[in-house]
Amino acid sequence: MARTQDNDTVAVLRAQILRIERRSGVLAHDAARLACGATKIDTHLCGGLERGTTHEVIGRGADTPLGYYPTRWIAAILSRTTGPVAWIHTGRLNLLGEGLSQAGLSPDRLICLHAAPDRVLGLTEDVLRETGLAAVVTDFDQPLGLTASRRLRLAAEGSGQTAFLLRRARKMDDPALVHPTASSTRWRVGPAPFPAGTAPVAFRPGRPRMHVELLRHRGGRAGEWIVETEHAPDHLAVVSPLADRPAAPAWIAQPADFPTAGHARP
Repeated sequence: MARTQDNDTVAVLRAQILRIERRSGVLAHDAARLACGATKIDTHLCGGLERGTTHEVIGRGADTPLGYYPTRWIAAILSRTTGPVAWIHTGRLNLLGEGLSQAGLSPDRLICLHAAPDRVLGLTEDVLRETGLAAVVTDFDQPLGLTASRRLRLAAEGSGQTAFLLRRARKMDDPALVHPTASSTRWRVGPAPFPAGTAPVAFRPGRPRMHVELLRHRGGRAGEWIVETEHAPDHLAVVSPLADRPAAPAWIAQPADFPTAGHARP
């Protein structure tokens, strides 16, 4: 029965892809690399993220179960693509259209697919075998092991689709999120430390700042950056390297202080 439901979902997905492509008149981008939009990070990645593979994104601290900053990061990257995006989720979909738009990703491009927790990885694998998508985003909090992650990567490599695995956990900084997998990269994105001498106000006016960590890079080096953005995809900028910055108090807001995931106005 589960396989029949997945087949029906994929059939609906195909129809929606065709409708979006006809309405927009564009196809999914087929460049070999997917730029993040911050020159220093793209240079570190030799031109950007590799397409046709899987990339994990996790939160940090109190944002581990919420995924606000990972959602913002993924939306900013996908804003530089064209074509429909399949967004697979297991629970209530906490995406705000205004926040996605401020990150540069039009909500009209999203094809949202709900999956039961025990079927989310299977559905992701099926969707990754389809063509015509700019990317596949899977938002889930189930465990991800080597075997399952290898199947997802092989499906992505076979079709040329790019997958972002937005992994959540109920426990803050859950060690299970950094266990070995077969994904090509693993990113941890959270709030940036505030500069020394400034008050730790959670969502102050001004440029949002993110602490972006590349924890794992298959065939490459890890990295760490503070990124500023101005609610637009073409305004990502890496500020001074962490090693050269003055010490700042690390501060993480409590879960109740965060807006709905996908809201782009810190």
